[in-house]
Amino acid sequence: MDEATRYQIGRRVSWLTIIGNIMLAVVKAGVGFLYGSSVLIADAVHSLSDVATTVVVLFAMRIANAPPDAEHPYGHGRAESIGAKVLAVMLVLMGLSIGGSAVRQLVAGNLAVPGHLALWAVLFSIVVKEVMYRYSMTVGKRINSPALIADALEHRSDAMSSGAALVGIVGARLGYPICDPLAALVVSVFIVKMGSGIFLESSRELMDAQVHGDLAAEVEMQASTVPGVEHVDEVRIRKYGQYHFVDMKLSVDKNLTVWEGHAIASEVKSKLRDSVPSVGDVLVHVDPYPDRHDLAGPDS
Repeated sequence: MDEATRYQIGRRVSWLTIIGNIMLAVVKAGVGFLYGSSVLIADAVHSLSDVATTVVVLFAMRIANAPPDAEHPYGHGRAESIGAKVLAVMLVLMGLSIGGSAVRQLVAGNLAVPGHLALWAVLFSIVVKEVMYRYSMTVGKRINSPALIADALEHRSDAMSSGAALVGIVGARLGYPICDPLAALVVSVFIVKMGSGIFLESSRELMDAQVHGDLAAEVEMQASTVPGVEHVDEVRIRKYGQYHFVDMKLSVDKNLTVWEGHAIASEVKSKLRDSVPSVGDVLVHVDPYPDRHDLAGPDS
């Protein structure tokens, strides 16, 4: 998928979630203030923060859409990882703010019982946010967008926090008004936990953490099937935006000419890019493969 198409798809998803989050924030804030529900107001603030985080995603995807240039020969794909990291910091700060507000309310003893409309508002929020999560995650995985996947996870955290809000409102209406601010505190924990997870994951990419698992095994297997490859000595993979960059060392017959070794390396690169869609570029280093006499050592 080319960058322009990828950007247009991500842009459409982001605008749909922005509209949805504004609608949810207005509904939850209105009902929360009307019935004095701190947990619903906290949940409304969470939804409003989603608008800001999605704007960050849009901005990051726009930068990532820019083609490579002299200063950025690998492209601008890591703008999405930076956007995900900014989003994570915003989430952690928002969660801490909501948690602090809930603690102050508990200490002051300012408790209220939300009305029945608060129940419908939070149920509506859970359904909408779960739909947003599934839609954003599906598209994010399809276009391999770290920023959009991070935004999808944020939608899931909002659905979970709305679930906590539902428990708090029900508890308050059953005669335990302390449940409302306690649920707000639980919501803040959800937000901080989600933000921390996104921060750590985006940091791995920015630090060029090695990619292991199925992808590494697939790359090694595909390279080893190319005629002329005697052994795959080393595979290193790092993620860069939607792509994976591969650095590898191969052994070929030491009696081959430089041109023949280069041809094998070129074939490996072509096969990996054709057979593994997420591979953006491959750097191949060719080593001579020794015969049995070389392996036996100088004293044999």
